[in-house]
Amino acid sequence: MDEILFDIKDAIDCNNWFAHSPQPIFVMKVDGGSLKLHRINRSACELLKCTDDGYQSLTPVGIGLFKSEADAQQYIDSEIGPEGVVYVTQIMPLIEPAISSEISLYKMRAADGYTYLTAFQQNIGNMSKILTALRHSEFRFLMMAENITDGIMIYENGKLMFANTASTRITGLTKEQLKTASPLSLICDYERERVQRLMEEQKKTNPNFFSTEVWIMNRLGQEKCIKCIFSMTKTQTGETVSYNVVTDITAQKLTERALIKSQEEFKMLADNSPDLISRYNRNLTYAYVNRAVGEAMKIPLEKFIGQNTMDMEIEQNVASFIEEMHLEVFRTGRKLKFEFRMNIDGKQHIFQSSMVPEMSKDGTVSTVLNVSRDITQLKEFETELNKEKQRMLESNSNIAANIKLLGVRMLEACPELKKSNLFSSMTHIADWTGIGARLLKMEPATVDVIKLLTEYHLRNVNELAAQGITLKLEFPYDTQKIYTDSQVLNMILDNLLDNAIESKGVSEIVIGFGMAENNEVVFYVKDNGAGVPSDLLEKIFEPFCTIGKDGHSGLGLSTAAKCVEHLKGRIWCYSTEGEGAQFFFTHPIGVLQPPVKQTNNDTKRWAGKKIHVVEDTDANYMLIEAMLKPQGDVVLTRSVDGLHAIDYVRANPDIDMILMDIQLPDIDGYTVTQQIRTFNTKVPIIAQTAYAMYADVVKAVNAGCNDFIAKPIKIKKMLALMEKYLG
Repeated sequence: MDEILFDIKDAIDCNNWFAHSPQPIFVMKVDGGSLKLHRINRSACELLKCTDDGYQSLTPVGIGLFKSEADAQQYIDSEIGPEGVVYVTQIMPLIEPAISSEISLYKMRAADGYTYLTAFQQNIGNMSKILTALRHSEFRFLMMAENITDGIMIYENGKLMFANTASTRITGLTKEQLKTASPLSLICDYERERVQRLMEEQKKTNPNFFSTEVWIMNRLGQEKCIKCIFSMTKTQTGETVSYNVVTDITAQKLTERALIKSQEEFKMLADNSPDLISRYNRNLTYAYVNRAVGEAMKIPLEKFIGQNTMDMEIEQNVASFIEEMHLEVFRTGRKLKFEFRMNIDGKQHIFQSSMVPEMSKDGTVSTVLNVSRDITQLKEFETELNKEKQRMLESNSNIAANIKLLGVRMLEACPELKKSNLFSSMTHIADWTGIGARLLKMEPATVDVIKLLTEYHLRNVNELAAQGITLKLEFPYDTQKIYTDSQVLNMILDNLLDNAIESKGVSEIVIGFGMAENNEVVFYVKDNGAGVPSDLLEKIFEPFCTIGKDGHSGLGLSTAAKCVEHLKGRIWCYSTEGEGAQFFFTHPIGVLQPPVKQTNNDTKRWAGKKIHVVEDTDANYMLIEAMLKPQGDVVLTRSVDGLHAIDYVRANPDIDMILMDIQLPDIDGYTVTQQIRTFNTKVPIIAQTAYAMYADVVKAVNAGCNDFIAKPIKIKKMLALMEKYLG
C-alpha cells in the first residue's frame, strides 16, 4: 500500500488547530535510523508536565510512546495504511505516575524526504477503572452482603428492596416476611415505648445517620440485643434510600451484664466483709478499699483513692513492707501470701494477707487485689493451744515414766513377769503415752544406716535365737547416711520386731533396707509367721488394734506409725495370710537436715569490697555508711552527682557494687546507669527509689540496674540484696 505524501509544512502550519487541540499530539521524525520528537502540542506538554520547548530533551521511548527501541523500529519499518494503527501503552509524565493511554499512530512521508510518525493520545486509565467498577460493583456487593455476619437491609421510599441472609438469621424472618413486617413487630415489650419515642425524634430532626441498640424477640423466641445503624440519602430523582446495618451484640451485652453483676456482687460482699480488701493500680495507687480498711486504719475511705501506700497515715515500716509486696506481685505476676503486724488502738494486731494479680488482655498485671484478715485472736488461740498441748505432753510423759517405774518394781518383786504379756503391754502403753513428748525432743544427727542396723542385729540376734527364731540382716545397697534421731529409729524397729516375734508360727525374721526412686531409704522387717488377713491391713496401725494375739495391747504398730509420720515418712504392710508379713517404712534423706550455717553473721565477709554510693543527700549517705560499718573493712566511696559518678566508675573499673540514687541534682540515675553500662556491663547496680513506683522499677531495670530497693531503706533487705551480688 502506497504511503501518504504531503507537505509537512502544510500540516504543521495549521498552528491554531495543532496548538489548541484538546487531544495530545506527538509528531516524530525518522532521522538517520533513529526516531526523535519533532514537535508536540500544548495538550501533550500538559500531559508530560513539561514546558513548551522542554520536550526536546525527551525521547519517544522515554515518555512511553513505545515500550522499547525495538518496538519503535518495528513501526518505522512496517507499512502503516491511511487508517493507522491503534495500541495501548503507558505514557510517563515527568512528575506523575504512568497514565494508561490509547495511541492512534499514523505514518507519513513528507516532501522533504523524511518519514514522520504522528501519535494521538487518549487517556483510558480512569475510564477503564470506572467501567470495571460498574461491571463488577453489583456482583461484589452481593457477594459481600451474603458473606458477612451483619444484617443489611436497603429501603426505597420506605419499601424493602434488599435483605441479606444475615438479616433473616438475626430476626428469624424470611426475606418475604421482612418485606411486610412492621419495624416495631419484633421489639421487646419493655423496649417498645423507648423505641417509639426515638423514632418520633428522628422524624423531627430527620438525620442522615444515627445508631441505636435495642432488644428484640425473634420469631424463634430468642431474645437478642441488636445494634442498628441507619443512613439515608436522596437520589437525583428525589427518592429516599435508607440503609440499615444490623449487628447481633447479644453475647457482648450478656457479658457486660454478667460483668456488672459480678462487680456489684463483689462490691456488696467486699463492703460488708470483715476482711481488709483493697485493689491497687499499676501506678501504685489505691483504686478501691472497703469499709473494714477505713475502720481498721481510722482513715476515711475517700483519702485512699488515688493515693500511694507510703502517703497514708500508717506506720512507715508497715507501709514500706506492703509496698514491696505490691511491687513483687506486679513484677512477677505471682500470688503472695504473708503475715504482717500493725498497731491499732495501741494494740498490735497480726494480719494474714493474700495478694492476687489481676491480669489485663495483654498478659500483664493491671491491678493487685489484696485481702487481709485479722488473725490476732487465732494466733492467741494457737499460742494457748500449743501451751495446753505442751502441758498435756508433759503430763503424758510423767504418766509413761510412772508406768515404766511400776513395771521395774513389779519385775524386782517377780522377775518371771518379764516374759509375760502383762509386762509387754505395760511397756507398749508407756511408749505410746510418752511418744508425743519424746518426738518433740528429738536430737537428730548423721546416722550410718548399715552401722545402725548391724548394731541392732547384734543386740537382738542371740535373744531371738534362744526363742528358736533366726534374725537375718540384708544389705542390698551400699552404705547410706541419713540425718535422724537414732533412738526414734530404733523405737520403730523395736515395735516392728516385737510385732513379728508375737506372730504365730514365726521362725525367721529379716531386717534390712533399700533405696526408693524418690531418694528415700526404705527399711523393712519381714517374718514367716501367720500373716495378716487382707481385709484388716488398713486397720493394723490404729491404736489398740490386735489380731490373733491374746493379751496384746495393740499399741506397738500405732507407736511405730506415729514415729514414722513425725520423721516425714510412710509405713505400710504386705501380707498373705499363712505366708507371713512384710512391714516397710521410709525415711526421706532430706528431712531433718542440719541447719545451714548463716554467713550473714560474718562481719568480715565483705572485707576489701569496693562499694560506690551515688547519693547527694548527706543524711542518706550517713545511713548507708552506718549500715555497712559493722560488715567489716568495706571500701566505701561516694559521688554526689551523676556526672562525677560516670567519671569515677570509668576510672575505677574494679568497683564491686554501685548503690545508685535515682533523684540526683544534675542527671537522673537512669541516665547515669545507661552511661555506665556503655563501658562496664558487669558491676552490680542497685537502684534506690523514693517510692519504687512500678514504672520506675521497670525503667531502672531497662536502664541496666540489677535490682532495686525502696526508701526508706530497710537494713535487713539492703544487706540481703548486697549478699545476693557480693556473696
